Amino acid sequence: MISRFSHGECDLVMISKDDFMNGLGFHVHIRTKIEKFYSYIEAVAVKIGEDVFELQGGMNTDDKYLINGVENGPLPSSFENHFAIKEGDDNGYKVYSIMVDEKDHENFRLKLKARSFMGIRFVRTNSANFASSGGLLGDFETGLKLGRSGEVIEDPIAFAMDWQVGPDDPILLSPKIGSVQHPEKCKMPSATSRRVRDGGITDDKARKICAGAMDLDDCVFDVVATNNADVALDYFY
Repeated sequence: MISRFSHGECDLVMISKDDFMNGLGFHVHIRTKIEKFYSYIEAVAVKIGEDVFELQGGMNTDDKYLINGVENGPLPSSFENHFAIKEGDDNGYKVYSIMVDEKDHENFRLKLKARSFMGIRFVRTNSANFASSGGLLGDFETGLKLGRSGEVIEDPIAFAMDWQVGPDDPILLSPKIGSVQHPEKCKMPSATSRRVRDGGITDDKARKICAGAMDLDDCVFDVVATNNADVALDYFY
């Protein structure tokens, strides 16, 4: 899913939980990229214990993954013998799934989407492992946008800025020339208003395309912004 909230371009903490599974630790960072007036996820990295799985994509770029820095190693693989990583297919899209404790059916999926827009979906998580976690996903139980100090931050831009990857966070994403890194603040798009491209998909048409979506507004925005009806096929909506 692309960002309607002007997270701009930088590395961000999606979720951080130091005491995940009795201190094993769980961290997810994303790298966003500006495309005109919106931004999208071009890379995501997941750290469980001492192991890191990174998925890289981006517009007009072939996707690749790294496991502890090794590019496109054999799959399936595992983290700490508790977590299985598998590669699959969903309606023509590559899907990388990390199953967390399969016995309890807890898992989340990393999905490379249309035109290399990347999406992340958490499935069947529970409060035992994710309560009191921090990051852009907000409070696990209430959904409140909590900053690093535990305060509620209503402004979405200020909230994202607070969760920019900083010196106190683990380094998960591979270095990339030109990427925005702390102490430089997240780069913001020069224009934040949505514009329909000449001959592009209108709001009305997008609403028909997205009919039945649970997150209708997000689906409509993404279809109009990308001018790509196939985006609506994604299960994130």
